[in-house]
Amino acid sequence: MNAQIITIGDELLLGQTIDTNSVYLAQFLNPLGIQISKKTAISDRKEDIINTLKLAISEADVIIITGGLGPTKDDITKKTLADFFQTGFRIDQTVLDHLEDIFKSRGRELMETNKLQAEVPETCEVLFNQEGTAPGMLFRHTFNGNARWIFSLPGVPNEVKYICEYSMKPILVSEVEGTVLRNKTLLTLMQPESLLSRDLEDFEVQLPSHLKLAYLPSFNLVKLRLTEQISGLDSVFDEQWNKLNSILGDRVYAEGDVSVVLPIVEFARRHYLKIATAESCTGGFIGNQFIRLSGISDVFEGGVISYSNAIKTHLLGVNHELIEEKGAVSEEVAKEMVIGACNNLNCQIGISTTGIAGPTGGTPEKPVGLVFIGLKFMDHVIVKKQYIRGNREQFMERVHNAACFYLMQLIRKSL
Repeated sequence: MNAQIITIGDELLLGQTIDTNSVYLAQFLNPLGIQISKKTAISDRKEDIINTLKLAISEADVIIITGGLGPTKDDITKKTLADFFQTGFRIDQTVLDHLEDIFKSRGRELMETNKLQAEVPETCEVLFNQEGTAPGMLFRHTFNGNARWIFSLPGVPNEVKYICEYSMKPILVSEVEGTVLRNKTLLTLMQPESLLSRDLEDFEVQLPSHLKLAYLPSFNLVKLRLTEQISGLDSVFDEQWNKLNSILGDRVYAEGDVSVVLPIVEFARRHYLKIATAESCTGGFIGNQFIRLSGISDVFEGGVISYSNAIKTHLLGVNHELIEEKGAVSEEVAKEMVIGACNNLNCQIGISTTGIAGPTGGTPEKPVGLVFIGLKFMDHVIVKKQYIRGNREQFMERVHNAACFYLMQLIRKSL
C-alpha cells in the first residue's frame, strides 16, 4: 500500500512555517506498512486542491491532506472537498458539543463563526479532534474499482498527532492492507557517511532481498536503519542486526532513533551524577536538548549562557587576564568554563562551548567555524578543537553532536 501527503497553506510555500506534519506522518505510517510515495505542498486555492487531489487518487491508496480547516475565510479545504465529492453539509452534534465545552471552559461565548467548525460534508466520516476545534474527515472513494481512503486533517501538529493515533490508526489497521514492517536504527556520530558505506559494502551485498539498509545523514550524524518486511523471518533479521552491530563496533553511539543526549542522561542516572553546561557560541542549544527529555530534572542541574566575557568571568570564574591573553575563543577559556560550570552547580559531568558561529567575526588566526568544546567527567577534563561548517543553526547542531560524542568517549575511556 502506498500513500501521498498533500499539505495546504501559502505559509508553507513561503517558508513561514516548517512542515513537520509530513515528517510525523511518515513515521506514523511506516510501521503500518504504508509507504509514502509522494508529498506535495500547494497553495490555498480551490483549483490547486482539486487538481492535486485528482492526481493523488489516481496514484495512491491513502491520501492524507493537512491544513485549511480553520474557521477563517482563507481556510477553504472543507468546502472544496464537499464540492469535489459532490455532497452537501450537515451539523455533527459531537463536534458541536465539543466546541461548546471548549468555549465554556475558557469563559467565552461560542460565536457563529466557530460553530461552522461543526458543519461537515454529509458523506464524510468525522474524526474526533480532542486537541482542537476542527475535526478530521475521512472520505471513502473508489477509483477504477480500487478503494481509496482520503483523510483531511487540521494543520496544527499536535492535532494531527491526536487524530492519527486515536482515529486514523484503528481505521488503517482494520481496513487498509499494508505490509507490516520491522525496522531498527543505529546512531553514529562523527563518522562520515562515505566511510561507513565503504566499510558496510560487503554487508549490504550479502543482505537477503527482504532486508534493506538505509543511510540517514544529518549534521555529522548518520542513522543506519535496517528494515524488514515481516514474513516469519525474525531470526534472519536479528542475525543481520547483530552482524551490523559487530561490524561497526564502538562506532555505534546509540541504538534507536533517540536524542543524542540520551546516552549521557542514562549514564548519569545509573551512576547518580549531575550534568551542567556553559555555552557561548551555542547560546543554550545544548542545554535545550537536555531539557527536551521528560524527567530530566533528576540529572540536569542547569546551564549558563555565557555569551559575554563579563559573564564568563563573573558566573563561571574564568580569569579575566586569561581571556585578555588567550582570547575568549581558546582552549584555555573552554577548559575554565566547563570547570566553573561544574564547580558552581556541583556537577560531575559538564560541557562548555566557545567559538565563532559566523558569518562574521572570524580572523585569519581564528576563522568562522572554529570552536573549542570543553568536556568534564569527574576529575577528567579535555578540550576538543573543531572547525564546523554551515550557517549558525547548522553550526549549533553540529557542535552539539560533536560535544555529546566526545563526552561519551571521555566517559568510556575514564571508566
